[in-house]
Amino acid sequence: VNSKRKRMKKYIFMFLVIIIGKLEAAEWVTLAPADLMQLEVIDSGVHSFAEEGVYVKHKSEFPLSNSVTCSKKQFVAFVNPKLADRAMSAMMYAMSSSKTIKFYVDGCSNDYPLAKSFMLMP
Repeated sequence: VNSKRKRMKKYIFMFLVIIIGKLEAAEWVTLAPADLMQLEVIDSGVHSFAEEGVYVKHKSEFPLSNSVTCSKKQFVAFVNPKLADRAMSAMMYAMSSSKTIKFYVDGCSNDYPLAKSFMLMP
């Protein structure tokens, strides 16, 4: 009985560490109009170092926390096809109207920070 409790506590602790670590890795980052360097659309199979999607490039680096372990912090990647299509439209609007855009980054895709959602700011 005692060993079962210890094992259960160990599993609960490991689960909490994983969940807390996952929560800390996700964050919102901002891209002001003056910081937009370029917008890239990559088709499948074109590059071995990047998945198909839309890639937004910051003129220097996105201000990501140290918990985001992706090495290519100059970009944010949209690799989900539906979200990439919507992000492309939103980015075109943001560029034409000088709007700030925020990206919710969670994880990496081939060392590029992976965007899971976005929002336009006034």
